[in-house]
Amino acid sequence: MLISALHRLLETRRTLGLALIISVLGLMLSILIFPACLVLQLAWGVLFGITVGLGAARHVLIDNFPDAPPQRIVSHIKEERESAHSALQQYQSLVKNLAAAVVIRNPSGTIIYCSPYTEVLTGYAVTEIENKPEDFFLSIVHEEDRERFVHALQVNAVGEPFQFRTRHYHKSGIEMWYETRTVPVHSSDGSLLFSLAVTIDVTAAVRAQKQVEERNKDLQDFTYMISHDLKAPIFTLKGMVGVLHEDLGASLPPDAVETLQHIERATQRLEQLVNSILEYSRVSVQEAKSESVDLNAIFSDVLNDYAVQSTAAQAQIRVAPGLPTVQGERIKMYQIFSNLVGNALKYRDPSRPLLIEISEKPCRFSRSAIISVKDNGTGIPSEKLPALFRPFQRGATHVEGLGIGLACVKKLTEKLGGKVEAHSEAGNGTEFLITLRRATGSATIGA
Repeated sequence: MLISALHRLLETRRTLGLALIISVLGLMLSILIFPACLVLQLAWGVLFGITVGLGAARHVLIDNFPDAPPQRIVSHIKEERESAHSALQQYQSLVKNLAAAVVIRNPSGTIIYCSPYTEVLTGYAVTEIENKPEDFFLSIVHEEDRERFVHALQVNAVGEPFQFRTRHYHKSGIEMWYETRTVPVHSSDGSLLFSLAVTIDVTAAVRAQKQVEERNKDLQDFTYMISHDLKAPIFTLKGMVGVLHEDLGASLPPDAVETLQHIERATQRLEQLVNSILEYSRVSVQEAKSESVDLNAIFSDVLNDYAVQSTAAQAQIRVAPGLPTVQGERIKMYQIFSNLVGNALKYRDPSRPLLIEISEKPCRFSRSAIISVKDNGTGIPSEKLPALFRPFQRGATHVEGLGIGLACVKKLTEKLGGKVEAHSEAGNGTEFLITLRRATGSATIGA
């Protein structure tokens, strides 16, 4: 039977080796015959090799298994040939439509093929790039990146993979950033056949990164200016007010004492404002670490730190057991939930006992956890919710505050890869929902 014959053929090493040798010879022959385009050479070489190999396999089948119907063997080989041709067409379509420059260099470093997208990336025609005495990309690389690019070519020449980012000039004169990954392709004996480089345009990403870095630097400069240039006058004012109280307090008329007290309160408020700006600036600039954080331990610390205030306010704080372990930074996680619990204590409704409930809410994404911090306090008017997390915006004005706490909560949560949202109605309390990344191996709610 044909299937049995094919199985016996595959088990015969000598016969299979003969077919493979003929296939490889077909591949090498096609490369010698068609030296213009190596990628197409490889593709056509594979097809040619498969064709020759299958032809050899046909003779081997007939010679070794004369009882197998020749028509069935020819039909099977034809199907394999059509399958190989279909694979070749898919390969050609991939190379043609790939939004990256695919460049192949021979062992001597000469570019012998580049994909059509290389023209888009550089602005130069393929004929201007291939088969040049000097590597084409050396002629358009940025002067400051030339040494790095030469080093990459040297690494590539010895058959080692390499990844690098360099600036190049487009034909139009525009400076562009390229991200390139090169990989060597070796023969069975370990010698370098050619190297394959894939290059993509990362100009937009690099520019965006530079803008972020510049903004962070501006913010750091602004923070430095506040901490040094603004704090000094505040300390001077506080010192002068203190001196006046000590030296002239007993002899000052009531109006003057009231004026000094007003200056003192204004100075304290200005100092709080400066400290709040500094805190928000630090939160905005600092990067977050990534570690597994047990929220049960976080809320244990928060409750301990607010024990005196919650007792004084006759507040009840309920923390649901079995809170998840999330991914983030412990100190930032503490700051988030400490701020929310502190806000609930501050904005409580005096007409009823304060109740703060902390629990995990169901989440449709298994890799995320939603933590709810809910209170029955005064609530927030609906018209103020859209601006609630902006700096110096406050949901209520009957309690002292600067409106920086929730802005910091939002920044900290985003630094940890999460998000925060608030649901509230005036007089009906507030619920904050914090979405965080669940740590690997942490059980989902209801699991």
